[in-house]
Amino acid sequence: MIKLNPSRCVRYFSKFSQCSGCEEICPTEAIECESGSLKLFVDKCIGCGGCVGVCPTEALELGGFDVLEFAFEFLKSDENAISCKKNFVCLAGLNVEYLISFGLVKDVVLDIGHCDECDIASSCFEKIEQNVAEANYVLENIGGKKVEARKLGLVKESEPNRREFFNLFTLKGAIEAKEGFKEEMEALQNPQIALSSAQAQAIRQKDIPNRRKLLFTILKKVEKPQEYRYLENEHLSFISDKEIEKSCDNCSICYRVCPTGALGSDRKFSKIEFDALLCIRCHLCHDVCEKESIKLSQYFDTQEFFEPKIKELITFDVKRCEDCGMWFSSFKGERLCLRCRAEEDAAKDLWGLK
Repeated sequence: MIKLNPSRCVRYFSKFSQCSGCEEICPTEAIECESGSLKLFVDKCIGCGGCVGVCPTEALELGGFDVLEFAFEFLKSDENAISCKKNFVCLAGLNVEYLISFGLVKDVVLDIGHCDECDIASSCFEKIEQNVAEANYVLENIGGKKVEARKLGLVKESEPNRREFFNLFTLKGAIEAKEGFKEEMEALQNPQIALSSAQAQAIRQKDIPNRRKLLFTILKKVEKPQEYRYLENEHLSFISDKEIEKSCDNCSICYRVCPTGALGSDRKFSKIEFDALLCIRCHLCHDVCEKESIKLSQYFDTQEFFEPKIKELITFDVKRCEDCGMWFSSFKGERLCLRCRAEEDAAKDLWGLK
């Protein structure tokens, strides 16, 4: 059964979020995006994992299957092939970052031998092809191994034996099954996922997805390329570089809602900084920018993968407000912050001084 952690979903960060990848890839219409929330129709979910693969913040997960755990086991093993009939769910559940991580360590083959007769291929196969192409585009520019997609037609060597079958009915298994049934019934009764107070508090905590942490770890261990190259941002889906135009009024919304802390500022709010390697390309900063000042750069420098740095996107002239003492951005030599100016105007209006 698909599960959602609302405190990680960018749709709960802002009602202006346009992220809808999970809804678009779902082959059974089990996910419905709404303003500021999601609806999960668990009775329709077939557990393919496509939504897990496209979610930029890892807010979605499959009950009983952990992609990160699979990744660790796969990297440790001598196995090179990944198949939906042998060791994984739908291959669309493997995000580009996982494919890049695998390709930096060893040769990898994705078994697409079952896709031709698969009922959900119309929703997921195109994404599999896109992920492989993007992963190879990055790998060939940072010295990794190519990820292949071939028709192998692999299947599991054996089904669980009779003893393993009966072990499913232990007391522990029965308790877990009961809890799972309870969760599923609650999900059926209310498909709209609400945000609890604890989850609302957790939204303020900046964190990066596990797959980015895995990529961090591997990048630190592989040899740096002899030369760094530029990748075209339009061909990347999991990371980006950004620019900010002078139309920005330093409202601070972009870095306040950024789920990973890729965007930030200093204590005086005198600038907006950006760490490209923390960006997960959720597009939230673009969605909430009223003046549309945030733009994607044309290129992404591969040096960021190996020597990440924080850069200033824009700086502001900041002053202390003469009334409240708070720092504010002064664009025309103002002596009061916006709030104090509004209070002063209201007072003048009340006293008939305007």
